[in-house]
Amino acid sequence: MQIEIDANKRELQGKGASRRLRTIGKVPGVVYGGGGTAQSIELDHNNLFHKLRQEAFHASVLSLNIEGVKDQVVLRDVQMHPYKPQVLRV
Repeated sequence: MQIEIDANKRELQGKGASRRLRTIGKVPGVVYGGGGTAQSIELDHNNLFHKLRQEAFHASVLSLNIEGVKDQVVLRDVQMHPYKPQVLRV
């Protein structure tokens, strides 16, 4: 089963920028490893939230599409809000 996720590069960083992303329905994230430099990304919250409900999403190699460039990634960490059904960071 190949799971694909769409993401965009993120230019602004920091607490304020992440909060602004969350208010418009996006989730901040970071892609690192593989010999390259760390890359900040933003993902659509609703799409990510529904895919996180699939058990295979947590244990599979995912295909991450960052503005047309596909990479193979593994999900390492997900931070959720303590009581709201909201993803804070991946």
